Amino acid sequence: MAVKIIDVFCKNGHLVFGKYKKVKSGFLMKCYIDMIGEDCVGTTGLPNETDVLCPTCKVRIGRIGMRHGRPAVIINHGGVKQIKT
Repeated sequence: MAVKIIDVFCKNGHLVFGKYKKVKSGFLMKCYIDMIGEDCVGTTGLPNETDVLCPTCKVRIGRIGMRHGRPAVIINHGGVKQIKT
């Protein structure tokens, strides 16, 4: 599988995650924390079920949760610009 490097923006256009390594094709459903290149939010070390907000405009990006044994940001599709690879 080819890895695509993408930037994730909130719905207002502010950078949330830079240089995220997306492996599967399709819509962005979750961002594994260990695959985020530039974390503009500060998700590392946040406990599960914590809301993740855009640091600039305070839009809810998602929440922290475990997926396949790895911590991830489960994306709120109303909070980010649509990404499909």
